[in-house]
Amino acid sequence: RTTLRQVGRAAASHLVETIRDGDVIAITGGKGVGAVVQNIETDRAFDVTVVPLTGGVQGKYYTDVNHLASQLAERLGGRAVMLHAPLFAESREQRDMLMNVNSIKEVLDLARNAQVALVGVGSVEPDGSSYYDLHHVSEADRKMMVGTGIVGEFLAHLIHQNGTVANFALNSKLIALDPSELASCQRVIGITSGTQKIKPIRAALAGGYLNSLVADEETARAVLQELEGADHAA
Repeated sequence: RTTLRQVGRAAASHLVETIRDGDVIAITGGKGVGAVVQNIETDRAFDVTVVPLTGGVQGKYYTDVNHLASQLAERLGGRAVMLHAPLFAESREQRDMLMNVNSIKEVLDLARNAQVALVGVGSVEPDGSSYYDLHHVSEADRKMMVGTGIVGEFLAHLIHQNGTVANFALNSKLIALDPSELASCQRVIGITSGTQKIKPIRAALAGGYLNSLVADEETARAVLQELEGADHAA
């Protein structure tokens, strides 16, 4: 918990140094992003707009992305735009319909062209992963997910170790930007903490989704060692 708070503090000061008046800041939910929001300190107000990258899940402060967006906007002195949609639709058809609703489409278009994206990188390890706070998945299905090569979660999409989005039913019901759509954001800052995040971080880096990463020292060192090992092996 202390480590996450330290990572949140480091990412919060990085964010405050990065943003400019007029910026759109797009965010995901998650404990990491929640820690950033709680640690924002600034002695001036920024004329920024904060917008969600995904639909939300009621229930916990860090799964309700609208709540985090409004808190972040308040702390920075800007304004928040809400995405009034659940994270998961009931079917692919319902998802497609909701993604085409004007009010939802407008918010996601704003997020797609944000100057700064602040995103969590999630684990899917069967115990301790907050992905399962977003959607109930049975113990057997959790093991099956890991068994099929799914190593992490990014923008609530389940991803493989090379960063590609898994062909998994839950992904087709998501009301969220696709990870590849972050390419039009100028800066994508990943925020994460804990060694169970090593595989998900590697997957997000392999997918080319992040410009920068704020993580605790132990996790960052392990990721760098693995990357160096992969370079030598190649």
